[in-house]
Amino acid sequence: MASTTSTLSQLMSTYYDKLFISMVKRSQIMEQGAQKRPLPSGNGKVVYFQRYSPLALITQSPTEGSNPSAVDLSATNVSCTVAEYASYTPISKLLSLTAIDPKMKGAVEVMGINAGESRDALVRLELDNGTAQLAGSKSALSAIASSDTFGANEVRKAVKTLKIQKAMKYDDGYFLGKTNPYGSYALMGDSTWVNAHTYKDGDNLYKGELGRLHGVRFVEGSEATKTSSTVDVYNSYIHGKEAFAVTDLEGDRQHVYVKNPGANSTDNPVDRFSTVGWAMSFAVKVLDPNWIIVCKHA
Repeated sequence: MASTTSTLSQLMSTYYDKLFISMVKRSQIMEQGAQKRPLPSGNGKVVYFQRYSPLALITQSPTEGSNPSAVDLSATNVSCTVAEYASYTPISKLLSLTAIDPKMKGAVEVMGINAGESRDALVRLELDNGTAQLAGSKSALSAIASSDTFGANEVRKAVKTLKIQKAMKYDDGYFLGKTNPYGSYALMGDSTWVNAHTYKDGDNLYKGELGRLHGVRFVEGSEATKTSSTVDVYNSYIHGKEAFAVTDLEGDRQHVYVKNPGANSTDNPVDRFSTVGWAMSFAVKVLDPNWIIVCKHA
């Protein structure tokens, strides 16, 4: 991530760049645990990920002294297409070239948060394509009641499903859960909940990590997919490794653009404003919906 600026000193450009990056990273919760692969520039807009099917179990011994029969790997290509996302705002005050303009600094911070939250929302909306699990074992969304919260029993059911589907755990031996303030409130009240601060000295924490429950490490985002039914229904997620992927187009990763008016700027003829904006070419794709459990809860 680098800033693109017009007539800015290198020192100021670096400052804005670091400020933008710090704001973006604060908001990127949902894409943690994704398979990541960059798309090199000059290679089109589509990137392919391979999803391998589990092999059949071997329960019989081959003939003594003979090689076993060869097995074929079964793989499915899953494609995703990068798209452009961007936003900008005009700042009605000329940017000083000798000192950091507080108004411009604030605009970079706001744009950084917006870029991070926008990307996070794109990932969250794609995760919604996983396998639905209705809280309280309800058969319809409209049947979910206010008492059907995201509790420990829902976590246990999701973990059981992931195990049956042979979803891979992460290298630490856990699945990864992603919830929201509504879901975390119920989870953290369970007697078996282990707060992250009790084990943080021995583990590398995820960003926004809350704690563990029934073989799942949970992180919390500030936003949630909500469906208005009999009650407001929110989505929380539990998934395994290689369940989804993200890709950035090399040469057009998340950037902040801080620009001053210039002599050849025809859309700003009397130099009344500067602009701050961000842009990126990005894609996210579910690779195996059976490895992502979407818990729908009150």
